[in-house]
Amino acid sequence: MKKLFGLLVVAVALMLAVGCSSDAGSDGADGDSGESATETPSEITFGSATVGGFWYTLSGAMADEMNDVYPDSSTTIVEGGSVSNLLGLGEGTFHIGFSNGQTVPEALNATGAFEEKIENVSTVATLYPNVFHIVVRADSDIYSVEDLKGKKVSPGIKGYSGELAFLDVLELSGLSYDDLGGIEYIGTSDGADLLRDGHIDAITGMIAAPVSTFQELDTTLGIRLIPLENEIVDQLHEMNEGYMQFTVEQGTYPKQDEDVNTVAGYTVLLANDDLMTEDDIYNLTKMLVEKKDTWSTISTVMKDFDAAYSVENNVGNMHPGAEKYYKEIGAME
Repeated sequence: MKKLFGLLVVAVALMLAVGCSSDAGSDGADGDSGESATETPSEITFGSATVGGFWYTLSGAMADEMNDVYPDSSTTIVEGGSVSNLLGLGEGTFHIGFSNGQTVPEALNATGAFEEKIENVSTVATLYPNVFHIVVRADSDIYSVEDLKGKKVSPGIKGYSGELAFLDVLELSGLSYDDLGGIEYIGTSDGADLLRDGHIDAITGMIAAPVSTFQELDTTLGIRLIPLENEIVDQLHEMNEGYMQFTVEQGTYPKQDEDVNTVAGYTVLLANDDLMTEDDIYNLTKMLVEKKDTWSTISTVMKDFDAAYSVENNVGNMHPGAEKYYKEIGAME
């Protein structure tokens, strides 16, 4: 069957992930049945992110390469997010999906946004740091988190890991949404348009560094990144070990003239343990590693990714299929 690449735009990915588990895939596997797949699904659903972020671009590129890995299957990219993707994976709505490293421990332990443990999801690969950004116009009077008082902010899509990280940053800074001038829940690309037009004062999110949307915005408008104090970075790590200190180095964005201190969490690719076979994930992992130059061509954020990097920075429980491949090539004992 000729491989088709589909694109499904979902307005509320969190509702989709929770409410559509009965549509768990055309192979008949049920995310709650406890039965493992015995053959490759004819349709693979990939939980990604909103248009404008690197997850969206990367998932599209990976889906194209999956033509050769699964020649008799089609792949549908779904606009999701770190939390909604994990919920969707747990419910059997998604076969594979991206999430952030600080979100995975919360899902496994039923903390943060997760009321119940998600135990049927494993890690395929750890890809790159997903960096917490606070972005303002270059001519803005905002220079610190505290300066966001009275300002209109887009924290991304409601319930996504970027918003949850922003809430943590506000709390540790002695602030809340009540102290801001307004909240606009919107994706990265649309948020950039609102910032450009002066309808909001700042965008926050956990995204790649650099991300093309902000590169373009810095080139045409001029932006600044707001740093986090070391004390806030340390407290975030104490709250969740998935947060790690990260420096957005000078020159990451075209007009950025100094290093910016913040936090990051690794981007990971996860799989539902019941919907795809061990061989399916073995072959997917092999493709991800062998095509690593393709990913780094798309963005420099993937420049460090390889099998050793993935194993060294593994987040959560590694999928047996991925483990088999990493051991086979000597990246894992």
